[in-house]
Amino acid sequence: MIKIIKNTNQDIQLLALFLNDAGKSLNTFRYYSKRPLEIILNHIYTILILNELKIPVGYGHLDPQGDFVWLGICVSEKQIGKGLGKMIMSNLTKKADSSGISELILQVDKQNVKAVSLYQKFNFKISDEKDELYFIMRRIRNIE
Repeated sequence: MIKIIKNTNQDIQLLALFLNDAGKSLNTFRYYSKRPLEIILNHIYTILILNELKIPVGYGHLDPQGDFVWLGICVSEKQIGKGLGKMIMSNLTKKADSSGISELILQVDKQNVKAVSLYQKFNFKISDEKDELYFIMRRIRNIE
């Protein structure tokens, strides 16, 4: 089940629950390590994937910053390999396309080869190396 989250107390609590249970996935998803949960107020779109018990197991966002829209995703450590990342990426890229967003950007750890491969399946291409640790990847959609 995909839940679009806004800035409600329940949504903030669900987001906090996800982050508390994400485990080692937070080693490569550090977005909230320097931001308050209320940053979702600035997002174009934020989703949580809930399991059958309505516990959040996946997360994604489209975050505008200046001239760019940053895409971010995270799947709980215990749920990796179950297709949730693909589900989140599909949902976010469709939302970006339907919103007229022609370019998305993300940052990924170079050693996170599974994530790089997933992003490439959604037409993200390595556009830059931020430093020895990170790639910057871009997805540009041709608007006809």
